[in-house]
Amino acid sequence: MTLFGENAQLMVRPVRLVALLGVLLSAVVALAAPGSASARLTPAGESLHVVVVDRISDATWAELAHRGAVGLLRPSYGPTTNRRRALAELVRGAEVNARLGGVPAGKPLINTNKAKVYPNCKLCIVVQLPPRGRPTSNDRLYRIAVIGGGFHGLLTSPTTHIPGLVSVVDIAPTDLPGHPTTTLSGAPSKDALGQLSRLDRSIGSNNRLKFAALFILAGVLLALALLGLRAAITAIPAALLVNLALGMGQVSNEVLLCAALSAGTVLVAFVLSRNCRSEPALLALYGGVVALYAYVMVTRPEWQAVNPFGPTQNSRFWGIGNQIETLLLAPLLAGAFLARRRFGIVGFAVFGVFGLVVMTDNRLGSDGGGAIALGIALAVLGARLFKLGVRGFVGLLASAAVAVLWIVSSGLAHPGPNHLRSAFADHGAGLVSSLASRVPLSYVPALHAWQLVVPLLFVLAVAFALSWRFAREQSTRDVLLAFGVAIVTSLLVNDSAAYELTAGIAVVGALARFAPAPAPARAPVLAPAIARLLVRAGLRPDPVPVPVPSESPPG
Repeated sequence: MTLFGENAQLMVRPVRLVALLGVLLSAVVALAAPGSASARLTPAGESLHVVVVDRISDATWAELAHRGAVGLLRPSYGPTTNRRRALAELVRGAEVNARLGGVPAGKPLINTNKAKVYPNCKLCIVVQLPPRGRPTSNDRLYRIAVIGGGFHGLLTSPTTHIPGLVSVVDIAPTDLPGHPTTTLSGAPSKDALGQLSRLDRSIGSNNRLKFAALFILAGVLLALALLGLRAAITAIPAALLVNLALGMGQVSNEVLLCAALSAGTVLVAFVLSRNCRSEPALLALYGGVVALYAYVMVTRPEWQAVNPFGPTQNSRFWGIGNQIETLLLAPLLAGAFLARRRFGIVGFAVFGVFGLVVMTDNRLGSDGGGAIALGIALAVLGARLFKLGVRGFVGLLASAAVAVLWIVSSGLAHPGPNHLRSAFADHGAGLVSSLASRVPLSYVPALHAWQLVVPLLFVLAVAFALSWRFAREQSTRDVLLAFGVAIVTSLLVNDSAAYELTAGIAVVGALARFAPAPAPARAPVLAPAIARLLVRAGLRPDPVPVPVPSESPPG
């Protein structure tokens, strides 16, 4: 029994769908075009006093909000922090992951003042930092206010892309002249303190549920796959839509978050499975979910960032983190497969480039590791679908690498924060350093958490083996193999192995039910035109129809 059945024959015109994919890609590229940088509010040449305090009372906080702009500060980069690390990053305007030491090198760029300066200051930055002592978990946000210089309302940061949330590396550029693309700015707000309170609760609740959310999704997908329900193939898009809705609502109630992810995903998955029975509908669903995430990442990045599957806001604030990256591989790979069936190499190439743009571009996913994993997976999938062999795989891999490098170079040409800038700095030295950092950032933490990582790896391997063994169609194995290569690549180049393995279990559960009809349903787009041109040029013989002998009816 095939996945789509007779409805797979209900085809729309191929030219229209190719045009639709082209428009979709063009829209994402247009959205990713860099916008204008926020202007510096402080008068040129005038410096702000930076005041570090241990505590800001509620009364003082309200007074500071009345006099200037306020926000919440993530004091360090990485899983742990303390006063020494936070202060070192603050005065140098640079970040170093806590797993790599947490203290950036170089001379301080700014000085800090004593706390007695700030109560009546007219031009200052008041910063609350973690207490002194041994490093503690970097899961708390601290208060920051900028007084004077035209600052009012809610602080906004080009580093975080989340209104009200500030990184510790934003303070030094704001205090120094000549950094218009990295400085803090203020946005009008009628209830800045209320917005910050809701943001603080939402970030805290969602961060505490990162693993729980993925475990819920993995359980839902395995159950749907084992029951043999078609809703498994729409469950990943359903979960991504529910996740985005929770970010839009800034939900902070943990019971509601868990209930929405479990019941909401199942309900939406069944609704989508009933309405996406044909290949064009499913292709539109996969491409539409990815395009929706791209649109939200440009227009309202906080909706995509502050939710159960979003980044943790202590090593990455915005864009595509390891959880979303792994989950997006399902619609991206399955969508590329369906695009190839419908439109051949044109559809596969357009959908593949669309996925690479969303994953890589600096205003969208800005995920270098995800781009590598997706590029290799697309090369594997394309080589199998078009039966290209090893040389074809190498050619597709090179094409994906060129596309990714072009997207990255376009982003690096513009000033401002960029997740990939350090990896491409110093004429290749940054890339070597980034690869070397995989050991302390990825492999050592995974070994320390072996009690969690090993069982997850075992479950993923068993789920993959069973899905491969009982796959009814070759198409299922093609997409499964591409994802298997992608998840192995992701584990090698990314951190957060437990996140990736748990999300990988969910994706395998979804792809186990992905079994389109064996016969290709695609409508040729370029092949007939190319064949006619070859015949006219004399490079190919004109096909002669084979006569079919007629039968006379019996007398």
